[in-house]
Amino acid sequence: MASKSVFDVYAHEYDLITNAKAREAYHAKEVGALIDRFDPTSVLDAGCASGLTSMLFAKQGIEAVGLDRSAKMIAVAQGKFKDQSLPLSFKRGSFEKLPKSLSGKFDLVVCLANSISGLGSFSDLKTAFRNFARVLEPGGNMVVQALNYEAIKEGEIFPIKATENKGIVYLRYARRRRRTQEIHVVRLDMNRKPFSFEPFCHEFDNFTVEEVSRAAETSGFTNLRKYGNLHLNKKFGKRSRDLVLTARKKV
Repeated sequence: MASKSVFDVYAHEYDLITNAKAREAYHAKEVGALIDRFDPTSVLDAGCASGLTSMLFAKQGIEAVGLDRSAKMIAVAQGKFKDQSLPLSFKRGSFEKLPKSLSGKFDLVVCLANSISGLGSFSDLKTAFRNFARVLEPGGNMVVQALNYEAIKEGEIFPIKATENKGIVYLRYARRRRRTQEIHVVRLDMNRKPFSFEPFCHEFDNFTVEEVSRAAETSGFTNLRKYGNLHLNKKFGKRSRDLVLTARKKV
């Protein structure tokens, strides 16, 4: 199972894997802080997964478009919110090839939860940021949340979360190998006898803080600010687990 993505195979269980229900109230405060800071009327949620962030923006009357490269994840998001009267829609697409129909449509782009790490190369990172700039109006803002992997001890294995629902248990933990991050997920089905389990391992290379900043600066962004959280009230430091970069598209 190591070659498969748990998020594709079990897209319909993504909210369980990530404990979305328990996170919603706290994440709503994070989204509220972004709204207070940038006062957007339209937002592109790049790497939307099952649509939690997109929905929280839309609940505040902000036109939100969630974008993800996984067709299965987009189908889950569409199914979750199809009966809600929200200014919300979802599109399949990659950061490297954003639909031209989105050009100049937004005044805010958010790319959260280390989604940017899936790009794999610095060249693709620059391409993604140029595309984020393209879909923004002049003066629009970008918020990127990335893992500051340099704050994690080499070789350290650390737990992320254990969740359970109706006999299905997900265990998540991670390990750093240089700039590569391993995310291990074990799905345990206790409804079967004997119990069955499936292990998954995802590997991705993270970008340094300097690489993220340089890519933004060379892709049409200015006014770069670094924070340690999405509330934007904690300064970024070398030991911060997350880098939250905010930047403005040049007018």
